Amino acid sequence: MTGRIPRDFIDNLLAKTDIVEVINRRVPLKKQGREYAACCPFHSEKTPSFTVSPAKQFYHCFGCGAHGSAIGFLMEYDNLDFVSAIETLAADLGVDMPRESDGHNHEPRENLQPIYDLLAEAAAYYQQTLKDSPVAVEYLKQRGLSGEVARDFMLGYAPPGWDNLLTHMQGKYDRSQLAKAGMTSSNEKGRVYDKFRERIMFPIRDRRGRVIAFGGRILQQGEPKYLNSPETPVFNKSATLYGLYEATRARTRLDRLIVVEGYMDVVALAQYGVRNAVATLGTATTTDHARQLFQLVQRVVFCFDADRAGREAAWRALGNSMGALRDGKEIDFLFLPEGEDPDSFVRREGAERFNQLVDAATPLSAYFLDNLKTRHDITRMEGRTSLMLEARELLKPLHPGLLRSQIEAELERVTTIPSEKAVATPPPKRRARQGSLHVTPMRLVIAGLLQHPALAELAFRHADPMIQALPGHELLDEILQTLKDKPELTPAMLVERFRDTPQAAVVNRLASWQPPISGDEAHEDWARLMEDAFHRLLQQAREHRLEELLHREASMGEALSPQEKEELVTLLRQ
Repeated sequence: MTGRIPRDFIDNLLAKTDIVEVINRRVPLKKQGREYAACCPFHSEKTPSFTVSPAKQFYHCFGCGAHGSAIGFLMEYDNLDFVSAIETLAADLGVDMPRESDGHNHEPRENLQPIYDLLAEAAAYYQQTLKDSPVAVEYLKQRGLSGEVARDFMLGYAPPGWDNLLTHMQGKYDRSQLAKAGMTSSNEKGRVYDKFRERIMFPIRDRRGRVIAFGGRILQQGEPKYLNSPETPVFNKSATLYGLYEATRARTRLDRLIVVEGYMDVVALAQYGVRNAVATLGTATTTDHARQLFQLVQRVVFCFDADRAGREAAWRALGNSMGALRDGKEIDFLFLPEGEDPDSFVRREGAERFNQLVDAATPLSAYFLDNLKTRHDITRMEGRTSLMLEARELLKPLHPGLLRSQIEAELERVTTIPSEKAVATPPPKRRARQGSLHVTPMRLVIAGLLQHPALAELAFRHADPMIQALPGHELLDEILQTLKDKPELTPAMLVERFRDTPQAAVVNRLASWQPPISGDEAHEDWARLMEDAFHRLLQQAREHRLEELLHREASMGEALSPQEKEELVTLLRQ
């Protein structure tokens, strides 16, 4: 169990993050005055009601009520938890994630930098060994790879022998560190030896470009042909894509990503100018993989061999990607001619022909329906029933929206069976359209502070202890105290302070509330509104206190103290 993320780190992260840039990478925005707009990614609409404010670093949909900071957007759009959203923003900015104690006696957070340093040293060693090995260089030349591509992907070579890396690392890292980084193995007798031997080495890098693992391809005949690093504290196979870092650093515009099956496919395509290919690491495509891809592009193309194994891998990829798919995102499937893989195809046919096939790849909806029809006999009622049952199971993770509705409509047409939505289950939960809030002085003051924290000085001048008798004062007091301690907070930072608190819902609502004011939400308009609201709050507080004193004296027969009588006279005069 890790400690909490320090609040100052979150504040600094939000200060450096541009929410417009974060959202625009996922949902194309158009400038409208001081803000940006788009059709909401969280519900179906034809007229844009989704707005992003650079000044507030906040987004809000007037249709479904979705709202929040860059953190909240990543959590909802990319299906991330809070910590993962923070890690995504931190990785984009190239900053490390700190932790602080949460008050429990946990073990200190492990320092992983030595592992990163060790793996970087190993990658440099393998690169140098490649240069010194004519056999390995000749192998790469025969595969059509240039020195430039070998450099870009940091290709290396693990020479024959049992302890070359061990010897090289002697005095720098001990054997326990090498084992922890996944670079050594041991037999039943306890003998320790290099894990990778006589293999072309493919360093696997994370989104920040750090080497986190290796894949090795054997030069001669032998099994396994490909060998991957084991899971380590810095390497999670099911959440890592080979070539993703290199694809994001390519000079070409990244509008789509192609998922292929192996290291050599990625590198061979890069050699021919196709620099947007990535590969899973000997595992099926996971939902985590799909989410990472959709963080970067709108369209993902799965490119598999046309054999049985390739088609089974494609079907698993379809099922595992459903949870990451949203309206506006696309998944396509490409099956190369029998006996071809991306490596052999691009060397024989060239990049232009390969890209033509990618352009013409089969959309997920068509592949989904066609494949189901081949798996079930739709001429029989039983076959149509089993088809619909399998389809319903596969569609469960798919987010409600236009794509899902169209697929379900086509399933009904093919099977003549009403969709599950129509006959068995209630409609998917959607945010209720948020109506207008009733304007009250307390809501105006709180909304003004949330949207314009710089108005705290005005609030400090006008706040009166009497207001603490009114409903809502607890939240107002907490906001004022927060801004007194941290006057530099932006709207997004201030709202994030209330995440996972009982006040979160009302804070989020008021942070995006648009009461009737003149102009374009100008700072001066809010200042005028808040001054007036404070005057009305004070008037309400006086009336509340006056009623309380009169009630005690008249209805309860309770004698007022001299000070209270004086207060009552003053209130009556006011």
